[in-house]
Amino acid sequence: MARSILLFAEGQPLGKKGLEWLKIHLINLTGFKKRDPHEERLRFADQMIPEILDSADRPFEGNQWWKTSDKPWQTLACCKELANALRFPKPEEYVSHFPVHQDGSCNGLQHYAALGRDELGAIEVNLHPSDSPQDVYSG
Repeated sequence: MARSILLFAEGQPLGKKGLEWLKIHLINLTGFKKRDPHEERLRFADQMIPEILDSADRPFEGNQWWKTSDKPWQTLACCKELANALRFPKPEEYVSHFPVHQDGSCNGLQHYAALGRDELGAIEVNLHPSDSPQDVYSG
């Protein structure tokens, strides 16, 4: 629950990509499509906008979609932030204080790949851009 109440003291405008990253972060928190390509997670987020807004507006009286999440309290906080951004006249100008996490994949292996300039290793541990997240342990 502690992470769900953390905010940055100084906010930043979302900018062109910030709204997309907020949506991706929300879907990552749910655990539903964490390994899917970014575009699929964005499509899923857009499909879930009614549930996201319902969660933000009526967290205990509504459908309570946020409770089905792997991290429900963080999901609820993110639903509220996304609702605020979507309702702002220009979402790219919305000043967000919300932390969007960028989780590492196999952090130790990431360090080895970077230090050794191992391009194939970098691909396997998500140091190299890819449409779909890689999983070194399932390959």
